[in-house]
Amino acid sequence: MQKKRIKKYDLGLLSVTSLGIGSVVGAGIFALLGQVILDAGSWTYWAFVIAGMVALFSGYSYGELAARYPVSGGLTSYFHLAFPSKWVSGGMSLIYVLTSAISISMMAKSFGIYFADLLKNTAYSWITINEFAAALIIGLAFLNMMNADDVGRAEIFLVAVKVVVLSTLISAAVYHDDLRLDNVLPEPSLMSFWGAIGVTFFAYAGYGVITNAAADVQRPKQTIRLAIFITILAVMALYMALAYVVMHYIPQADLTADADTAVAIVADKLLGKWGYGLIYFGAVMAFVSGINATFFSIFRISRSLSEQGVLPKFYRKQFWRRGTYGNLLTSTLILLAAIFMDFTSIVNLSSGAYLLSYLGIFAANWHLRKETKSSAAVIIIGFGLMLFILTAFIASIVMN
Repeated sequence: MQKKRIKKYDLGLLSVTSLGIGSVVGAGIFALLGQVILDAGSWTYWAFVIAGMVALFSGYSYGELAARYPVSGGLTSYFHLAFPSKWVSGGMSLIYVLTSAISISMMAKSFGIYFADLLKNTAYSWITINEFAAALIIGLAFLNMMNADDVGRAEIFLVAVKVVVLSTLISAAVYHDDLRLDNVLPEPSLMSFWGAIGVTFFAYAGYGVITNAAADVQRPKQTIRLAIFITILAVMALYMALAYVVMHYIPQADLTADADTAVAIVADKLLGKWGYGLIYFGAVMAFVSGINATFFSIFRISRSLSEQGVLPKFYRKQFWRRGTYGNLLTSTLILLAAIFMDFTSIVNLSSGAYLLSYLGIFAANWHLRKETKSSAAVIIIGFGLMLFILTAFIASIVMN
């Protein structure tokens, strides 16, 4: 009997770029925009520009690695190729897993803040932020233990919802120019500004997912590189437009009081109650989508690290369905972080962890630069910029 040939998905530039934008524009911008504006003040646009430029340097290394090694493993595959020692490559992959786990806590906490605020005047107002966060973590953790590769089927729909919702808000601001306020934001301290850049970078994280599609892309050498740069530049423009809307359509006192839900507050002003509900719907979809995809990733990476001997054997010992005892432990730690850590602490930890994790991309490309034919100068400059931002970000936290 002749075997059925598996059709390869030949993705073009538009498809891959859409995947990248959808992955980057997620929970981060709903949860962090107000806080970034408070920290960066009148320098807010520069915070997004500088973080975006650092992302472009990182995207360069990502793109060169994907062009040379068009495999679906993405970041963890590059670590394995660049560092033959399983302890080095496995350790760097483990840092990435921990970074992703921390980001789940941040997104779940944000979900709790949004949902608790939405239901504050209803019969369900007794449910706390942490209870909402815990319910989402538990539900999506068990979903990922149960449904395996079917988990990601709804992602395309969720991505479309996020982009449409945010585009609607920006369009409403253009239409209601008469409601624009002449807010004069204060000039931030240097430490506060660098702290804002560190937080802002978290909102750009996610473009690396484009490299996971490299094995199924038409002309990966050209397409992956271009898709990464288009994604980062498009997201930078979107974020700056959203920052403009929040900075100029909410009284400063309201922004200070409701920074965590600033996007929803401005939607209420520009679009009324239906727009307020639309933003909440989009935010919830972003949180669910982001946590779902991140659980999907870390469960599989941690199992692989266990098979390599980097993580203990119980990370591949079956607990329930396709879930392992290691998955259960990871989910429990994420749950405890969301419950017992305050939102600001989780955001700072997430942002710092992402900056540290993305430094590994520069290290991998440096070791493989002869094979990828990458510019040593670009790698060094990018690594130096990201290291400087990480150092300044940590310093801003310590000094505050």
